[in-house]
Amino acid sequence: MATPPLSSVSRHHRAPPPWPPPKTATSPRTSFRCGVMAPPAGQVLEAATAAPSPRSYKNPMPGRVMSSDVNLQIQRLCQAGDLAAALRLLGSDGGVDVRSYCAVVQLCGEERSLEAARRAHALVRAGTGGIGSVLGKRLVLAYLKCGDLGGARTVFDEMPPQVADVRVWTSLMSAYAKAGDFQEGVLLFRQMQCCGVSPDAHAVSCVLKCIASLGSIVEGEVIHGLLEKLGLGEACAVANALIALYSRCGCMEDAMQIFDSMHSRDAISWNSMISGCFSNGWHDRAVDLFSEMWSEGTEISSVTVLSVLPACAELGYELVGKAVHGYSIKSGLLWDLDSVQSGIDDAVGSKLVFMYVKCGDMGSARKVFDAMSSKGNVHVWNLIMGGYAKAGEFEESLSLFEQMHELGITPDEHAISCLLKCITCLSCARDGLVAHGYLVKLGLGAQCAVCNALISFYAKSNMIDDAVLVFDRMPHQDTISWNSVISGCTSNGLNSEAIELFRRMWIQGQELDSATLLSVLPACAQSRYWFVGRVVHGYSVKTGLIGETSLANVLLDMYSNCSDWHSTNQIFRSMAQKNVVSWTAMITSYTRAGLFDKVAGLLQEMVLDGIKLDVFAVTSALHAFAGDGSLKQGKSVHGYAIRNGMEKILPVANALMEMYVKCRNMEEARLVFDHVTNKDIISWNTLIGGYSRNNFANESFSLFSDMLLQFKPNAVTMTCILPAVASISSLERGREIHAYALRREFLEDSYTSNALVDMYVKCGALLVARVLFDQLTKKNLISWTIMIAGYGMHGCGKDAVALFEQMRGSGVEPDVASFSAILYACCHSGLTAEGWKFFNAMRKEYKIEPKLKHYTCIVDLLSRTGNLKEAFEFIESMPIEPDSSIWVSLLHGCRIHRDVKLAEKVADRVFKMEPENTGYYVLLANIYAEAERWEAVKKLKNRIGGRGLRENTGCSWIEVRGKVHVFIADNRNHPQWNRIAEFLDDVARMMREEGHDPKKKYALMGANDAVHDEALCGHSSKLAVAFGVLNLPEGQPIRVTKNSKVCSHCHEAARFISKMCNREIILRDSSRFHHLEGGRCSCRGYF
Repeated sequence: MATPPLSSVSRHHRAPPPWPPPKTATSPRTSFRCGVMAPPAGQVLEAATAAPSPRSYKNPMPGRVMSSDVNLQIQRLCQAGDLAAALRLLGSDGGVDVRSYCAVVQLCGEERSLEAARRAHALVRAGTGGIGSVLGKRLVLAYLKCGDLGGARTVFDEMPPQVADVRVWTSLMSAYAKAGDFQEGVLLFRQMQCCGVSPDAHAVSCVLKCIASLGSIVEGEVIHGLLEKLGLGEACAVANALIALYSRCGCMEDAMQIFDSMHSRDAISWNSMISGCFSNGWHDRAVDLFSEMWSEGTEISSVTVLSVLPACAELGYELVGKAVHGYSIKSGLLWDLDSVQSGIDDAVGSKLVFMYVKCGDMGSARKVFDAMSSKGNVHVWNLIMGGYAKAGEFEESLSLFEQMHELGITPDEHAISCLLKCITCLSCARDGLVAHGYLVKLGLGAQCAVCNALISFYAKSNMIDDAVLVFDRMPHQDTISWNSVISGCTSNGLNSEAIELFRRMWIQGQELDSATLLSVLPACAQSRYWFVGRVVHGYSVKTGLIGETSLANVLLDMYSNCSDWHSTNQIFRSMAQKNVVSWTAMITSYTRAGLFDKVAGLLQEMVLDGIKLDVFAVTSALHAFAGDGSLKQGKSVHGYAIRNGMEKILPVANALMEMYVKCRNMEEARLVFDHVTNKDIISWNTLIGGYSRNNFANESFSLFSDMLLQFKPNAVTMTCILPAVASISSLERGREIHAYALRREFLEDSYTSNALVDMYVKCGALLVARVLFDQLTKKNLISWTIMIAGYGMHGCGKDAVALFEQMRGSGVEPDVASFSAILYACCHSGLTAEGWKFFNAMRKEYKIEPKLKHYTCIVDLLSRTGNLKEAFEFIESMPIEPDSSIWVSLLHGCRIHRDVKLAEKVADRVFKMEPENTGYYVLLANIYAEAERWEAVKKLKNRIGGRGLRENTGCSWIEVRGKVHVFIADNRNHPQWNRIAEFLDDVARMMREEGHDPKKKYALMGANDAVHDEALCGHSSKLAVAFGVLNLPEGQPIRVTKNSKVCSHCHEAARFISKMCNREIILRDSSRFHHLEGGRCSCRGYF
C-alpha cells in the first residue's frame, strides 16, 4: 500500500515535531531577558507543539499542559541549552517537578547568568514552597558559579543544616577563600563540624588554605590533628594543603616532614615544597628539591620553573639557572602558548631576566628580554634597567627607559626611582629636574619610593635645600626618607641640620635602623658632637646594632675625630669581627692622636690575624709613618706594596711620595714619581711641595715648569711653589707666579692668598704684603699670623703689636702660632714689657700652655736687652726641660753684653747637649776674642781640631736680571771677582778713614792682620752686596739672602755701603730681615 502524502494525513495522527520547533516566520520564538516576569497563569507559550498528545486529546484541558509533558519539555530545553525557553516553561502552572527545577538551576550556573539564576530561585520559591537539599545544593552552586557569594549564602542559610552535604559546605568555603574572606571560610568549617557533617579531603584542603592565608599556625595544627583522626592525612591533596600551610607560616621543618612522609607525590607536592623553601629563604634546599624532582621524572611545569629560577638567582647559581632555561626551551615551557613565533612567555621570561640580572650576566638577560613576546609589563623593564644600573651601565639603563617611554608603557615608582638613580650617578642635574617634572605629571610625586630617590638625587647634586623641601612635602615619610635626608645633610656639610633631623626622627617614634646611625654618626664626628655620638652608641648597644661591623667602624671614626682615644681603643678591642676597614680606622685614629709608634705594632697584629692590607690600609699606614718621619717603617710598607702589586696604584704612589718627602728622602720620592704613568694633580703637587719644604727650590721650579707643559696647575700648586720662592727670596719669580695665579683666579682661595702674603714678606716686600693682606675679604687666623710674623722678621715690632691687638679686636682668638709670632716680634724689637704682657696673657687669659718656642722667645728677649741674670733664672724655673736653642739664645746675649763668665757656664750646657755643632764653638770663640782672651781662643781651636770638627760654610745669593748668583766665603771663581775685590778694598779704606775700623777679633782666624783682612773680605754676604751695587741700577733695592746668621762685620760693612753709595740694602739671614738705608738698620742692634 502506498504511503499517502503528508498533506493528506490528518493532523491528529501526525507525530509531534521535535522540540523546540524550528524558527520560522509564521511561528517566531519570543526572546526575553532572564529577569522579566513570567506570563500570566493559564497562558501557554505560543511555541508549543502543533498538536496535543493522544492523551490530551482524550482528556482535553484547555489552557493547561500536562505535567509530564512540561517536565519532558524542560529537560529537552535544558539539554539543548535554551535557558530562556526553559525558564518560560518553568513559570507555567503545569506541575513542574523537582528534577526540572534542578535542571534549569544547573543550566543557570553553567551559563553564568545571575539574572536567570535569581528568576529560577523565585520560581522555585513559588512552585515548591521551600528549598530541599537537592534544590538548595543546585541553587548554592548556581549562585557561586555566577559569582554571587551573598545569594549563595542566603540559600545556604535557608537550608536545614543537616540536609546540606559536604560538597555544598566545601563549595561555599572555597568561594570564601577565592573572595579573600578566609576568616569566614574557617568559621563555616567550624559550623559544619558542629552540624555533624563529616569533612572530606577537599573540605580539609579548603579550610587549610584559609588558615594558611590567615597565618594561624595554631589553628592549622588543630585541623592537622583532626584530619589524622579522620584518616585523611595520607590523601595527596590534604598533604599538599598542609605543606602550603606550614610553608606560609614559616614552619619549613614541619612542611619537610610531611613531604618526606608522603607515599605518593604529585607535581603540586613538589611545586609547593620548592615554592615554600624559596619563600622561607631555603634557596639551596629549593634547588636540591628541583634536582630530585627532575631525577624522579616528575613532570616539570611552568609553576616549577617559576619557583626554582628565583632560588637560583638568590644563590647566584647561574649554571643551574641555565640548565632550567635549556629545559624550558626543550619542553616548550619558554614559549608563548599562542605561537612560538610570538616570542618567550612573559612569566617565564621575567623570571629568567631576574635570574640573569642577579647573577650579573647582563648579556644573557638582555637576550631573553629582547626575545620576550610582550613587554607590556613594567616589572620586567624595571628588572633589566635595575640590572644595568647595578652594573654601572647607567647610560644603557637610561636608553631602555627611553624605549619604554616610546612604546607607551607607563613607568611605575620603581622605574622612576631607577631613572633618578642613573641620573644621579651620571651627575646630570638638568635631566634630574626634567625627570622631576615628568613624574609629577604622571601623578607619582607623592609616592614614597620616588620621593626618596628625589631626595638622594638633590642631595648628591649639592642641592640640599631642594632635597629638604621634597622631604618636608612628603605625605608619608618612611625610615628610608629620614635616612636619605640625614645622609644628604651630612654629605653636604650641614652637620647640625643632620643631627636636628635625627632628633626629630627619634622624637616622632620613627624606627631607627643601622642606616640611620651610619648617617648621623659622621655628622657627630665632623662637628665633634661627642655627646650625641655617645647617645647613638648607647642606642646601638641597647638594640644590638653594635654587633654590625660597619656600625662599629663608624663609631671608631667618630670617637677618633672627637679625640676620645680610650673609647676608640675600647670599641676596637671589643669587636667580635674586624675587617680591613676596622684596622684602617684604628691606624687613622693613632695617626690623629700622634701615636705613630703604635701603628707599626697594629700592622703586625693585622698581618697575624690574616687580614690583607688594601689600598686604604696601605695609604693610612704611610701617612702615619710620614707624620713620624719613620723612614724605615715606611720602606717596609713600600716593600709590602711592591710584593702585592700595589706600588703603581695612584693613591699608594702618592702616599709613598708624601712619606719620602716628609722623611727628607727626595731621591726616593722622585723615583716613585718617575715610575707613575698616570700622574694626577696630587702627584705633581706632592713632589713640588716636597722640594719646597726640603730647600730644593731650583728643583721645585724645574718641576713646576715641566708641569706647565703637561698638566694644569690648581690653587694647591700655588701654595706648594710659593714657599720655594719665599725660601730663596726670589722676588721676580714670585711676581710671575702671582700674575699667573691672578689670571687663573686662584686668589679666591684663602690658602693661595696667604701663601702670597708670606712670599712677599719673606722676599722683603713688606709693603706689598700689607697691601695684599688688606685686600683679603676673609682674613683667617693664618692670615693675621703671617702678617704679624712678617712685621717681626722685618724689625717692625710696634706694627706687629698694633696688628695683634687689631686681630683680637676683630674677634679672632690667637693660638699657639699667633703668640709665637708676636713674642718673636717683641724679641727682635726689644719690646720687653710687651713681650711679658703677651706671654702672661697666653697663660692666664687664653689658657694656652707655653711651648719651648715661647720660652725661647722670652729668653732671647731678656738676653738681647741685657737682663742676663733674669734670663738664666727664667730658664732654671721653666716647667719643661730646656733644649739647646734656649741656652744658645742666652749665649748670644752673653756675647752682645760681653759676659764671659756666664757665657762659659752656659756653653758647658750647650756642648753637652750638642757636642758636634761647630757653630756653638765658634760663638764662644768670638766671645773670647772680643774679650781679648786669646789663650782661651787657642785652646778652643785645639779642642775643635782634636774633635775633627769643621766650621759650616755659609753662602749668600742675589738675583740680578732673573739669574741667581751664589757667593761662598773665600771663593774667587766668580767672573767679576776682581771688580768685587777692588770695590770692597775701597769700602775698607773709606771705613778706616772715617774711623770705622773693622773688628778683627773673630773666631778661629789667624794672628796677622793680612789674614784678618783677607778673611773679612771673603765673607759671602759682603760679596753679594758688592755684586749688587756693581750690577743693579741706581734706585733699585739690593736684596741679598744668607743661609745663616749674618756676622757683625758683614752687618757693619753693609751699613757703611748703604750710606756710602746711597743704596737701600735688604739683607735676609736665617733669623730676620735687615733693612739698611743711610747707614741705619731696622734691627737696631737686635740680631
